[in-house]
Amino acid sequence: MKKIIVCIATLDTKGQEMKFVKDIIERRGHKALIVDSGILGEPTIRPDITREEVAVAAGTTLDEIKAVGNESKAVEMMAMGLRNLVKNLYHSGKLDGVFSIGGGTGTSMATTAMKELPLGVPKLMVSTKVAQSGTGKEYMGTKDITMVSSVADIAGLNRLTQRIATNAVGAIVGMVETPEVEMVDRPLIVMTMNGTTTKCASRVMSMLEDENYEVVVFHSIGVGGRALEEFIRNEPVKAVIELGLNEIGNELFGGMASAGPARLEAAGEKGILQIITPASVDFINFLAPDTVPSRYKNRNLIFHNPQATTLRLSGDELISVAEVIAEKLNRATGPVRVLIPAHGFSSWDQRGKSFYDPEADRVFIDCLKKRLRPSIMVSEIEVHINDNQFADAIVEEFRKSALEWERRELKSS
Repeated sequence: MKKIIVCIATLDTKGQEMKFVKDIIERRGHKALIVDSGILGEPTIRPDITREEVAVAAGTTLDEIKAVGNESKAVEMMAMGLRNLVKNLYHSGKLDGVFSIGGGTGTSMATTAMKELPLGVPKLMVSTKVAQSGTGKEYMGTKDITMVSSVADIAGLNRLTQRIATNAVGAIVGMVETPEVEMVDRPLIVMTMNGTTTKCASRVMSMLEDENYEVVVFHSIGVGGRALEEFIRNEPVKAVIELGLNEIGNELFGGMASAGPARLEAAGEKGILQIITPASVDFINFLAPDTVPSRYKNRNLIFHNPQATTLRLSGDELISVAEVIAEKLNRATGPVRVLIPAHGFSSWDQRGKSFYDPEADRVFIDCLKKRLRPSIMVSEIEVHINDNQFADAIVEEFRKSALEWERRELKSS
């Protein structure tokens, strides 16, 4: 079956490359719908959707965009037009995947449009920015955008750019040709975790899947938390189980795994059941050792691997973390259950390990208990977070709370 691949590029500078891409796509039996996102120079090939049409989709005209006199603002306006066009093409059944090739400006505009599409819709960006700056994650955001490094600058066709483009086109064609995944309608639970709570999370997930729940896990490294919050807002999530709250401390103290200020809010706003644990609140994340700020250089650090360094938070810092968590949970409109493993919050926070600090943990526990509203159930369990008993307690609490919540909803309806 012929698929439609929307191909976005600034055709004044990338027309030759996009003509090459279009030919490959159409030789493979599919339709390449070319969209011109250029602003100034004349397009070198004829698009299916002109830059004038892109501007109209942004609620303006190309002449008005040119007259803005601010490059950043002009790019932002064109990106808005691309975003609206891509969204409309998808909802009208005229888009099976999106492909783009470009430098910094082209990457920014195209990925802005790609982010409007649901997870699972093929999205592929060939970009110089991946190779030159390593900032791919800034363009991908929380969406499943495949970033392909062009290695060399995308300036004409040569033995390298032709090979890169050919491989990338093969990838997007393969994606759109892949059959739809058959969805099984099971109750949906989302869960956070990271490497320091994998043992607990794996057991919880296994037990819930045995009971016919679908469990989607997000890795708490910043983008994972942002994706989680967005997923909760857009999908029929039944419950959230938190086994990776290190993103809160990262936001407060300048770590590199911050999920932003809105972390731990979507479930509360939607009234979804939350099973909360202080998993991984004992540390924040940095990359290589030289990314650790000077103010932390003499602190308790773990050099996990060449690209992962973690900092143990102090008792005073954990008070701030506890206050933020409590404030967010106190605003929740749905049921909240807090389970606390008294003997450590991560694999590094246990007797004999580098981050073992029961005094700091106790400060956190006491502050959290004090700050939570009385209607939130708190249970302190005399185990470590990765002990089987704690995973079993989470699942048991989920079963009980989910049943109670369903009964209450039935009564109110």
